[in-house]
Amino acid sequence: MLPLAQKIEKELSNLVRDLGYEIVKITFLNSRKRKTLQMMIERLDGQSVSIQDCEIVSKEVSVSLDVINPVKHHYSLEVSSPGIERPLIKPADFIKFCGKPVVVTTYVLQNERKVFKGILEFASNNDIRLRLHKSPPGEENEISLMYEEISDAYIDGLKL
Repeated sequence: MLPLAQKIEKELSNLVRDLGYEIVKITFLNSRKRKTLQMMIERLDGQSVSIQDCEIVSKEVSVSLDVINPVKHHYSLEVSSPGIERPLIKPADFIKFCGKPVVVTTYVLQNERKVFKGILEFASNNDIRLRLHKSPPGEENEISLMYEEISDAYIDGLKL
């Protein structure tokens, strides 16, 4: 069975695409006081996401969520832009942002560390290669990683 966020993304991705947007990431936050479904979107035309864009998507998605009812209790919906530190989730995200500065965190130590900052030199459907900003003396200035080794990755908005 798919996790809730993946199930919701699968249900809504065509609707959001028909509106001219793409779902970047869906997160369901389940705290004791408040339950929130967060959806990050991008415009398909590459323009920046505006507040009006978020309102359009929120309105249409709310109607669909009421119909499919994936969450059985009360929650809030938040639609937003991914911002300058856009997360990289799918192989297509990595491929799209080749040449950009990124921060990648791995599940286990790679070359004595887990966090790598550098330029995304290459991305395929299986793996990526980074040219590292700072490498200790004697260490390679590139690293290749398989997607299953990556726990988190995002555009380094401070380096853009």
